[in-house]
Amino acid sequence: MCFGSSQSAGNQVQLQARPRLVQVPPPQGGLQIVPAPQRDSTSSPVRHVYDDLTSENLRQALQIVADFLKSQHAKIMLIAVGDVVNTILLRTRQTMHDVDFFNVNLTTQSAGLLREAAQFAQSASSVPLGGDWLNDSTILYIPRALQQELTEDAINQNEVIFQTTNLTVLAVPWQYALCAKVDRMTKRNRRDYDVRDAAVYLHRLMQRGNNRRPMPAAQIQERAAHYGIQAPEAQLREVDREYQRLYHRPGIAF
Repeated sequence: MCFGSSQSAGNQVQLQARPRLVQVPPPQGGLQIVPAPQRDSTSSPVRHVYDDLTSENLRQALQIVADFLKSQHAKIMLIAVGDVVNTILLRTRQTMHDVDFFNVNLTTQSAGLLREAAQFAQSASSVPLGGDWLNDSTILYIPRALQQELTEDAINQNEVIFQTTNLTVLAVPWQYALCAKVDRMTKRNRRDYDVRDAAVYLHRLMQRGNNRRPMPAAQIQERAAHYGIQAPEAQLREVDREYQRLYHRPGIAF
């Protein structure tokens, strides 16, 4: 099925799909995976190719998704985690590979529309997008009740990454972003940039509600425990050293 074409001038997208009026029912509680898992002719999982995407690349791709949703009279909100927060909102990263999100209220119908929109963006984008450039695989690691809590907190926090009438992308709450980074710093798959990310998240959190005073380590550990993850003192001290390097004052009180 052809959904339209892309025009490079002004990044305008002409959509030819017939509008479908979407009636979004109440949350159904089911697991929705975007994109749907793909397998090759031998039934093996398809390994997607990842391309480096700039913040402008991502904005253009999200705009295509938003335009597609508009053509279907649909409105969707996503809570984003990971690199998209750093690349578009905080501008602490030059490139990224995908947009990780969750939406506890995503229904079967709206998930289907989002899949179509993401696939359409792949064909309409002026730069290559990976097969799972827009994905909610993070829901496999965040319990549903916690997703609901984080969704409500993200709405209250209202840190907007991208917004049109039909698509809104909000950043995950900073306190969760901080705790999740510190938790990953305890694991084998930690990245070199994790400690810097954690320091930047801490700074954003302090700017919003702590009068820029150092955050008590015990308070961070309490929140991490609430989220079901860990924030050991050793990793928190790493974050504090990086915070002092970046902002020239203590970020965590021990």
